[in-house]
Amino acid sequence: IYEAGGGIMATARGSGEVQRRSYPQSMRQQGCSGWEFVAAMDLPGNAERIATEAVALLSAEHCPSGVTTVIVGASQLGLQIHESCGHAIELDRVLGSEAAYAGTSFLTTDKLNNFQYGSEQVNITADSIRLPGLGSYGWDDEGVEAQSTPVVQNGRFVGYLMSRETASGLDLPSNGTMRAASWNRIPLVRMNNVSLEPGDWSLEDLIADTDDGILMEMNRSWSIDDRRYNFQFGTETGYEIKKGRLGKLLRNCTYTGITPEFWNSCDAVCNQDEWTMWGIPNCGKGQPGQIGHTGHGAAPARFRNIQVGVMQ
Repeated sequence: IYEAGGGIMATARGSGEVQRRSYPQSMRQQGCSGWEFVAAMDLPGNAERIATEAVALLSAEHCPSGVTTVIVGASQLGLQIHESCGHAIELDRVLGSEAAYAGTSFLTTDKLNNFQYGSEQVNITADSIRLPGLGSYGWDDEGVEAQSTPVVQNGRFVGYLMSRETASGLDLPSNGTMRAASWNRIPLVRMNNVSLEPGDWSLEDLIADTDDGILMEMNRSWSIDDRRYNFQFGTETGYEIKKGRLGKLLRNCTYTGITPEFWNSCDAVCNQDEWTMWGIPNCGKGQPGQIGHTGHGAAPARFRNIQVGVMQ
């Protein structure tokens, strides 16, 4: 399997403040593809824009504090999926074998097919065959063929990532997600391409339909508890939305929430034209530690009544 990727970052400093802008995402974009994947990003052609935006952030207004509507951009939503869904559906974590390192999961087995993880707009799929997704492969390390598994259907939680051993405890077949980083590491249940399926909106129409809120894009920081339940994310940029139009640039934007409350607040997802398969090349798990490569498809999505900024 070939992999290729790249990215650029500009850092600006002034008046006791440091800001950064990244392209095309904060941890570089990577996929199962060749050089054409990198060439299509046009990194040199975006360098000046990224540098200008980093400087502009130095004098931008701070993110306000309060509860508002948030449109989460596709790149940031990819990491949101990774942390609050992807790790939470690893069945070995659910059963407690990962507790000493990165915690367990609130998605206990009694919730399978019985829990409203998100709104009806939320459909999440885990698959190993969606190129150029970085979590693509032919067979896992137990010899199970790559496949696609529904995880959330119309908001209802319906599937885990499983090995042969963990799946047997639920009287289910493995869905082929047992992988090791190298020959000298034991296989673990790992994410493949865990993606939010596209909806019906263009980003332009979604912004126009939003009376008041913030568009947040590109990850800057993240924190999530040991059950994948309570989280906070910071983004590189934010743009005020007023009466359906983008307004002023905002810096140091953050949003926080409870995983099922957050996903149940989703009332719109953008369409296939806005959808991108993002690659995360540095997913850590296990003791001794292993680095996994995962993919996360996402388009911008709107979430209502979200806590943003510094909580008072």
